[in-house]
Amino acid sequence: MAETKTSPLGKYLLIEVPNYNLADGEDGAMSSYLRLGAVKDPSIAASPSAPKASGEDLAAKVTSFIDDERVRDGCPEFIPVSERKAETEKLHIKGGWRDHSDGNRITTTRGDKVEVIQGNYRMLVLGRQQHDSGWDVSGGHVSENGITFEGSSEIRWVENYDGTWRVIEESLKGDVFTTYQGDTHEEYYGNIKKSTTGSEAPKKGRENPSITDRTWARMIESYTGSEALPVPSIKDETWADTITSKTVANKVTDTTEVRTLMKSTTRVGTIEDATTADAMRSTTNCPSMLDTTTGNRVSTMIGTDTEIVVGAMTELTVGAETAITVGAVIDIVVAMMLDVCIAGRLEVNIGPSIELNSVSKFELSPSEMQDYVNSVEKGLKKTVLAARTDFI
Repeated sequence: MAETKTSPLGKYLLIEVPNYNLADGEDGAMSSYLRLGAVKDPSIAASPSAPKASGEDLAAKVTSFIDDERVRDGCPEFIPVSERKAETEKLHIKGGWRDHSDGNRITTTRGDKVEVIQGNYRMLVLGRQQHDSGWDVSGGHVSENGITFEGSSEIRWVENYDGTWRVIEESLKGDVFTTYQGDTHEEYYGNIKKSTTGSEAPKKGRENPSITDRTWARMIESYTGSEALPVPSIKDETWADTITSKTVANKVTDTTEVRTLMKSTTRVGTIEDATTADAMRSTTNCPSMLDTTTGNRVSTMIGTDTEIVVGAMTELTVGAETAITVGAVIDIVVAMMLDVCIAGRLEVNIGPSIELNSVSKFELSPSEMQDYVNSVEKGLKKTVLAARTDFI
């Protein structure tokens, strides 16, 4: 039946089919209706305790929009929170079009369908349960919610970057499998870009993952900072039980330029370093270099060893020095050579020893030797060796 009536809020047209399933009682009765115009009974509008046939108990589950309290101060077309809430308060009493069905509602359209909504739009799907899932389109933004992902999502206006909308999302669970077939270009701007994987205190449901990274490419280039704008500070910290690194390449070029200070500290139990090469060249350009080893040192050279020093060379041994040569020793000094040893010195040669001096050889008295040692301790430069070659 259809009839036009008047309510406290105005006129309305009601098309209603009550108890269309012919139930014996009101609790089991199913009804459907369409009401155009004013609200029939504002006292039960969106009331959880309203009669089942009115459907207002379901309407009570939606009484607001996300945009009612969204932070948007200063954004274009700004509307104060009070005005947004005032309009939403009239959601269920403003009237217009109201329909309800205790059964199913099925709509089929063979052609196109267009819906234009001047205000907000919200969809709530209970999923035959009591779960709040759906989406909210209000204030020009689309927000989704459900029980699939534990987390949160927020859209707000911020004054950073000359004013912009900011999306803040948190997802706590979910599997993602992504395949890109095509070109990918990513750019990040902002004050913070932070990435965290796992934690120091993993627990059930938040276990630390196994990470595998494989890359095949025609070319790989990586740049951090530039000469025009270097990165002010870079910190790299790694903690691991075992680290294995392997590099196989036809050619490796490694350049490090440190303009002020370079400091390297290594603390290990045992160091094993094996290098196999057809030729090795090492060049160090440094006005002053200090090399200190605390502990015992054993150096083994299988083959010839040639050391050429262009300039002064001072060798100071504090303590006992033992030099054992099995084989021939040829020590050639072109210019003056001064060898100072403070404390005892034991030199054993098993085999012939030949010493050639192209100039004169001088013996220093104890007082002269002490004067030279004092000059070394004060940092005075002495021209000791122009060129020296040791063959063992």
